[in-house]
Amino acid sequence: MIRNSSAHPDDLLTASDVARILELSADMVRLLARQGKLVAAARTVSGVRLFRRADVERFAARRLADSGVREGGAK
Repeated sequence: MIRNSSAHPDDLLTASDVARILELSADMVRLLARQGKLVAAARTVSGVRLFRRADVERFAARRLADSGVREGGAK
């Protein structure tokens, strides 16, 4: 069961899913969430953070832009 979310379940990702997308560890994803840099959209009843796919994609794009890398991998 999911608490506090109006997102479609297919659009929600666990910290492990986000970690694979961002090429980070799940622990780093949870740290970013605690720091407020990546917002968890909801939590399951057992406390698992869930992230919206659109938020993760925005975070990834911002991270890429901040690194100075353009699409295609060139700086």
